[in-house]
Amino acid sequence: MDDTPDIDLTSRTEPLSLSDISRAFGLSRSASQKWHKPPTQAATGNKAPAHQPALHAVAEAIGADLGPEVLESPRPRYPVSVVLALGKALGYLDNRGHPVGKSQGKGRWFPDAPTIDPATKKKRHYVNHLATALGITTGAIEVSLHRGTFTEPDGTDEMGRNFWWTPTTNKILKK
Repeated sequence: MDDTPDIDLTSRTEPLSLSDISRAFGLSRSASQKWHKPPTQAATGNKAPAHQPALHAVAEAIGADLGPEVLESPRPRYPVSVVLALGKALGYLDNRGHPVGKSQGKGRWFPDAPTIDPATKKKRHYVNHLATALGITTGAIEVSLHRGTFTEPDGTDEMGRNFWWTPTTNKILKK
């Protein structure tokens, strides 16, 4: 990672490159590259993933037409509105569009606070939020989900993480 200053997305007007997106979120360029076009996996016969890349999914959710100059370009530049919505959806940006902090290392990362769904603008709560509120581990919830003894998630986000909407979360906490 270089010492280039963070990018303030709240005052930015011109489209962002993948490097700009990574710098704005305080991540390596490989993260934004995967959000643009995930690598194929040898385990699946080198087929592309079943779900659409996160940047494309967010653009579709907010009604932003990316066009071939972004979707097929080796050097895509994404509109600020798409990058802001992605940052809020994944938990890298707060509701105002400001960074919430740096990623907590490698592996599975859950946002510190509920994220904002780009399509509905509703709050999404994750395993770590429920675990903290219930006083149990995230592993306990994952095992319960696998066994079918925990309330099914309301959906998965752009990174494939399970989430629950606020009304569902409130019902879980009341049990």
